[in-house]
Amino acid sequence: MIEKVKIKEVASYDSAGIDINLGKINYIYGSNGTGKTTISELLRDSDNQKFSSCNIKWIPGSPNYNIFVYNRHFVDENFDIRNDIKGIFTLGKESTDILTSIDRKKKEADKHGEKIGNLEINIKKKEEKIESLQTIFLDYCWDLKQKYDGVFENAFTGLRSNKKRFMEKCLDEAINNNNELYAYEGLVERVDSVFKNTRERIELIPEIYYDNSIEDQAIFQTKIIGKKDIDIARLISELNISDWVQQGKRHLEETDDICPFCQQELPVGFEEKLNEYFDETYTEQIQNLNLAIEKYKKETVGFIEKYNFLGTEEVRFIDNEKIASLFEVITSTYKENIQLLEKKKNEPSREIKLNSITSYFEQIKSEVKETNLQIAEFNKITDNIKEESGRLKKDIWRFIVEENKNNYKNYTNDFKRENNAIEGMKRSLEEQTGYKKALEAEAIELQNQLTSVLPSINEINMLLKSFGFTNFLLAESDEKGNYKIVRDNGEDANETLSEGEKTFITFLYFYQLINGSNDQDKVNTSRIVVIDDPISSLDSNILFIVSNLINNLKQKIRDNDSNFKQLIILTHNVYFHKEISFNKSHGNKKLRDETFWIIRKNNNVSHICEYEENPIKNSYELLWKELKENPNSITIPNIMRRILENYYKFFGNIDVNEIIEKFPDEDKVVCNSLLFWANDGSHYVNDDLYVDNNQELNKTFFNVFKRIFINSRHEAHFNMMMGFTECEIAEKQPAKNEFQEALVQVAASQE
Repeated sequence: MIEKVKIKEVASYDSAGIDINLGKINYIYGSNGTGKTTISELLRDSDNQKFSSCNIKWIPGSPNYNIFVYNRHFVDENFDIRNDIKGIFTLGKESTDILTSIDRKKKEADKHGEKIGNLEINIKKKEEKIESLQTIFLDYCWDLKQKYDGVFENAFTGLRSNKKRFMEKCLDEAINNNNELYAYEGLVERVDSVFKNTRERIELIPEIYYDNSIEDQAIFQTKIIGKKDIDIARLISELNISDWVQQGKRHLEETDDICPFCQQELPVGFEEKLNEYFDETYTEQIQNLNLAIEKYKKETVGFIEKYNFLGTEEVRFIDNEKIASLFEVITSTYKENIQLLEKKKNEPSREIKLNSITSYFEQIKSEVKETNLQIAEFNKITDNIKEESGRLKKDIWRFIVEENKNNYKNYTNDFKRENNAIEGMKRSLEEQTGYKKALEAEAIELQNQLTSVLPSINEINMLLKSFGFTNFLLAESDEKGNYKIVRDNGEDANETLSEGEKTFITFLYFYQLINGSNDQDKVNTSRIVVIDDPISSLDSNILFIVSNLINNLKQKIRDNDSNFKQLIILTHNVYFHKEISFNKSHGNKKLRDETFWIIRKNNNVSHICEYEENPIKNSYELLWKELKENPNSITIPNIMRRILENYYKFFGNIDVNEIIEKFPDEDKVVCNSLLFWANDGSHYVNDDLYVDNNQELNKTFFNVFKRIFINSRHEAHFNMMMGFTECEIAEKQPAKNEFQEALVQVAASQE
């Protein structure tokens, strides 16, 4: 059976919608336009796209039901004047043995259906158990993710915000990851070198080369002096003034044979002797010295400028501080050597020994060599970063698998046990389904031997005759298996049927249809019946007949020995509702298999309310109920008029006008105004377009209405029907001046 119907976001139903929990027999009352037909249409055509937000929930284990819906669409589809009526196949009565066999097979199929239902329920319970186990394991896996996410986040990429996917990854790795298990510390070190790698190659540092021979050039230790076999050479040598004389010689060229030091005239030929003393050999040695000094400067400064960057932070893997310190020492030593070389240049006869910086260069060279080895390893990893990254991720997941080992073992053992149980039940479900289908197929085969459309014609015609409809009947059409509506003389009557005749014949056709089918293979299926307002345009006699047929259908459902399993009735007619819902032994009390609902529309939105007993008791009570629950309705003045007429005239045989005559003159105006509006409005109660829905005026009329009961000493009846408590009665008692204000308002509105 259907357990629940959910309707939302269609017609007058908003996004919240309504839920209707159904029993075997269900009564839904509502005025026209409140949304009843939308409910029946959902049940008739649930696959329609407009019902995409709605839902029909079946009781677990329910077999495949056919839903038969009687509403205006049923009439339009089956009684088109241009087409014949589809024939109804029903079981014949020729063979009692075959019918008994069909019934037996159906009952056996129902037993298998019950087993199928139980299996489906148990499978669902097991599946819920597996979901619970999965949730527990999922939390264990997520705890591991949270614990190691800060370090291994690169290995968790794409899974860090999805618990289910992370758990599925844990399951997959537990089955397929056979990598060697590494310790946590080792994995962390590899993370730094692989995942934190810039992913760009680093150029090797150029090879360090320094020619240390420039520090030990022989010219630096050579005394550069003049020619020895010159007569002045002995004096210069003994006094060791070669450098002083050489400096004086440079100035002599500008003094015209005057000594640059003592300003005395020089001996004849002295300048020639000096030139001879400082011969080509001396000059050549001076040139060699200058070249050696320039070479030393160029090579040393060039090295410093070329490799000084090694002391900055831009170079990775090298001890930047150590290199910077070595370059400071080199620079300082270089500056000292430059001072020595300047002295040598000024005093060529001096012997000098440069401070060596070769050892510092060797240290730098060693550091560079070690750094290049690290860069080469880094580049190797970078060149194979994808492969290295994949290997590291696999090793990390192997570590996670080990950490999760006990949780995984418990989960898989429990899962296997529950899943094996499900697989076993599914095999049983498949067997039971096969048995059920086989029995149903056998029953259909037997039904095909007995089914016919002719018995339905006879049944409907017999009902028509018994109900006094003698001016038309059904006959088999020229197309075999179809019906047509004809007059007594055989003429086609379809186009000349009155609205009442058409309504009645369509319901009789529907009533026969639910006992059979338009499809020969579905004559004996389980079925749910939905009836939506079948009494439009029918007189009271036909309404009674339709009610009687529906009550017979209810009895078949309650007998649990027929194909009918559930009934849903929707109506706007109070009398019809009473006829089909009243129970002689229980009155208005709800039976265990029944549900009662009233559907209303407020602000163009449909709402529904369930009742614990039959809410439709009699028309008089219903009027009071409508007055209480919908005080702002446009029909409220008319409802109050009908209450007054019912209570004073029908129940007490009292003329309301006589009561009004006893009122003071100022009160008569208002009372007559209410009756005048109500009587006038009653003629147009269905024509809402011309009725002004004035809520303030409704309140005023209500006060007048109440005053009539008070002045006629029937206030107790008013309070009882309105359901007021003693406290509420005291609070709601209108003061005299309030009533006088109401008189003025009503009088003004009438003017």
